[in-house]
Amino acid sequence: MNRAQKIAWVFVITTLLVIVVSITTIVILYFKVGMPNALYGFGTIGIAGLGGFAMLFIKKDKGKVACDERDELIRKRDALAGFTTAYLFVCAACMTPFFILGPKGSISVKWLPQIFIGACVSQFAAQSVAILAQYGRGGKGEQS
Repeated sequence: MNRAQKIAWVFVITTLLVIVVSITTIVILYFKVGMPNALYGFGTIGIAGLGGFAMLFIKKDKGKVACDERDELIRKRDALAGFTTAYLFVCAACMTPFFILGPKGSISVKWLPQIFIGACVSQFAAQSVAILAQYGRGGKGEQS
């Protein structure tokens, strides 16, 4: 398993754990403070950013060739998958209130950081899944 796969696994696991923590926080806050304020539990999704520190702790691959043409192609594809997912997330987050509230409706600016965090998490999650899907189950150069 190469470095990119290890980092992707760390981020996928971190993101899944944070989603569970976020849902649990929302449920607990729902019973304590009610539903509108319980949605602040989505703020815990920002903890998924800790997965980004994996790059600091996972050492670079040892060997003469750090990456080849296949690795470069995978990097291009996972970047495209991440961008597309973040773009679609922002489009959905912007257009959904428009269709629900109508053209004269408005939303609070308190939703903007949550839209930003959601776009970031969706981008990194899609990139990680794309890396893992393209490399498959095996390590670098292995087919499974």
